[in-house]
Amino acid sequence: MSTSMTGFGQAEDVGFHVEIKGVNHRYREIRVKLPRDLSQMEMLIRENIHKAISRGKIDITISRIMRGPDQAYIAVNWDLAQAAFETLQQMAQRYGGEVGFKDIIEIPGVLAEDVKDLEEQWSLLQPIVAAAIESFCEAKQTEGSRLEEDILSRIESLLEMMKTMQERADALPQTYRDRLEANLETLLADKAGMIDELRLAQEVVIMADKSDITEELVRLKSHLETFEKVIHESKSAVGRRLEFMLQEIHREINTIGSKSQDTTLSHLVIDAKTEVEKIREQIQNIE
Repeated sequence: MSTSMTGFGQAEDVGFHVEIKGVNHRYREIRVKLPRDLSQMEMLIRENIHKAISRGKIDITISRIMRGPDQAYIAVNWDLAQAAFETLQQMAQRYGGEVGFKDIIEIPGVLAEDVKDLEEQWSLLQPIVAAAIESFCEAKQTEGSRLEEDILSRIESLLEMMKTMQERADALPQTYRDRLEANLETLLADKAGMIDELRLAQEVVIMADKSDITEELVRLKSHLETFEKVIHESKSAVGRRLEFMLQEIHREINTIGSKSQDTTLSHLVIDAKTEVEKIREQIQNIE
């Protein structure tokens, strides 16, 4: 099942709230925002994210919460709080505004964890980070399922277009012959009976050979079926592989378009390119 790079997850417990947001990105980029006194844990948090995420731009924010018995874990730096309050009061008097409780606790260092040992702090925070990552991954899988369903429906559309292209290609030699005969009859008028059937057949063969798209259709079918199999069965990150395969699909359709001398076939190529572009947009979100 495919996984999206877009998702949101959160969890909270024992005085901490963890929030994770993800959007599409060519590589893996992780940004961690957490209280200053917990900065030593940034690498531990990154390691946990690295294990779960292969690609995407990830923002993880960790903040403290004061709720019920969790307050027992919080220590207040009263001296810093008082100094911050006085400074903010002076700014409020000069520039206008009011100073409140929330303004004070947002000052780095005003609130600190009673537990000083890094291992003890991490033992409290790690399960919350893990729960937030699990929530985030579930959201990514849900979104990935929607993307997969849409992409597979478009692949089926391309397979149907390919069948129509094949049917049209099979009928082209006779179409070329009829068109050539009609043109010759118009040009020769009453001398139409002088048309050399052998030469006419040769011209039809030459034109059919130049516009033959059998090889392109065979490769296109192979690419589409492989694409369908990869996105449906793969359990790992496949976004980049799908992007490469879609380039090959687009190349074959382009070649078919360049060989086409038939209006109906040209319209089918345009429709197929439109579907490919829509698939490309969706793949940008696949991890």
